[in-house]
Amino acid sequence: MAPRQRRLRNYLLDAPLQLRFTSILLLGTLLGAGLLGIFLARALNRLADQAERAVEARAAAAQASHELHNAALSKTLLERFGDPQFTAQMERQAQAIDAAYVAEQTQVSEQRVEVQREQKRIGWLVFLSVLVFSFGVLALGIVLTHRIAGPVFRVRRLLDDLREGRRQVPSHGLRDGDELRDLFDSAADLVRTLRAEDEATLATVSEVLRSSGPGTEPLRPIQARLAARVG
Repeated sequence: MAPRQRRLRNYLLDAPLQLRFTSILLLGTLLGAGLLGIFLARALNRLADQAERAVEARAAAAQASHELHNAALSKTLLERFGDPQFTAQMERQAQAIDAAYVAEQTQVSEQRVEVQREQKRIGWLVFLSVLVFSFGVLALGIVLTHRIAGPVFRVRRLLDDLREGRRQVPSHGLRDGDELRDLFDSAADLVRTLRAEDEATLATVSEVLRSSGPGTEPLRPIQARLAARVG
């Protein structure tokens, strides 16, 4: 757990800056995803309505076909009512028509349930896609801002050293992929120039102290400060 926390802390060198820019990026992404989601939801609703109308049309067609067949059988049965064999045959046909109608209605019901299930599945798929994409944007924002926060952190540390009287020239440059290289190089050149001036002044003061008499003792504190600056 500790190494993982250290890696996360290394990426969040300037948490307020990085999280602020990442939040702006994430907000823009969510707005775009929200507009896309609205468009997809409307398209999905239209497709669902079309599928529902197709199911209803199939149910209505099955109902009409069932009624038409029953009417035809009734008419034929009335015409040959006195024939027992024909009457039995008509009853078998009526049972077959009823069975076909029941099967058709069952398929219609199953199709309606499948349409509703597919609609919910697509809705959840869109929601999870937006959620995963948002987490991806969040991680990408932290990684990208890390390339800016790293140089800003290094420059800020250089300026803090200058404010506290230290002239520590950076021992290494920025990492590959870091941004703001010109800013860091300018800050490093400033420290390098100030250090060179302090070293030259220190050398001059030290030379004066070595070659002069007791009257130069007030230069001792200056020499100490310059020595502390250049380390």
